[in-house]
Amino acid sequence: MTFVTLTFTCTMARGRNNNRTSHGDGGGAIHSANMAINKEQEYKEGVKKLQNRATMTAELLTEGGEIETFLMEADPDNAEGFLLAQRNRLKAIAEGNAKQWDEIENFVQAVKDVRGDVQRQNQSSAAAAGGEGEGEAAAAGTDDPPDYERSIQEAIEKVRLGKESDPNHVPLEEHEMVMSLREKLGEKVKKRARNDDDDDLEIVNNVGSDDVHVLKCPITGMFFEDPVRNKVCGHTYDRKGLNQLFSTRKTKCPIPGCSNNTLSLAQVEVDDEMKLKVRRHKTREEAAKKKRDLDETMDDDEEGGGYTVLE
Repeated sequence: MTFVTLTFTCTMARGRNNNRTSHGDGGGAIHSANMAINKEQEYKEGVKKLQNRATMTAELLTEGGEIETFLMEADPDNAEGFLLAQRNRLKAIAEGNAKQWDEIENFVQAVKDVRGDVQRQNQSSAAAAGGEGEGEAAAAGTDDPPDYERSIQEAIEKVRLGKESDPNHVPLEEHEMVMSLREKLGEKVKKRARNDDDDDLEIVNNVGSDDVHVLKCPITGMFFEDPVRNKVCGHTYDRKGLNQLFSTRKTKCPIPGCSNNTLSLAQVEVDDEMKLKVRRHKTREEAAKKKRDLDETMDDDEEGGGYTVLE
């Protein structure tokens, strides 16, 4: 049993004892269920942060990248084994994140199902007693305390089995988190065709990952400062540019060919990966500039021979 599930069942059980005095229409148990459901995004936020870190690390360890090139030159005997172990570890982390993500969704759906059962039981008790208040009181006084822990565990298992029996079920190793990380590692992956409400949304990639244009906002044309990623179509904009777009009352994604016509702030989230890309690019540019300046200084010294000729 997860910490989230345990905390919720204890809270819900306490709420059941306060049904008559604290909350009508299902009492504290339903109130606790609503709180757990509303915290779904909070539960997922920790998983997102772990996945973002894993993704950024994967990009550093990509095949043919700077780290691989350096290690193969510096320690060719051990580099390959080291890189393989680290990449496998990252993929295992991504699978763990995907599993936790699915467990959170299963838990929230199970809570919704249990909440519905409690509501129906309260309505039946109220109807049988000739009134909602009397029914609640009667239920609280005569029924045995409900075993919410067992109810939720059974509901979670039912949700899980239902998903696994779905023909469109995606196995853990093909979860979006895992596939995305494998792409960052430089692996060639074939994504499954989706069969949901977003089937008609055409996703258009910005440009190649090595092109400096991907580091610039498609609205302002400037390097990203506060990048946000669209969770619907996958495109990234600078928050300042997005606000400029909204000020003109436009709601279409500015990427040519994208069919997302309902752009809104609710669709975007902070893009930590893009922040890292921009920072690394600027660091490399500064290092390259310093090297050029140093080379020019050395060339000037060589041409002058290091001596000043006096006539």
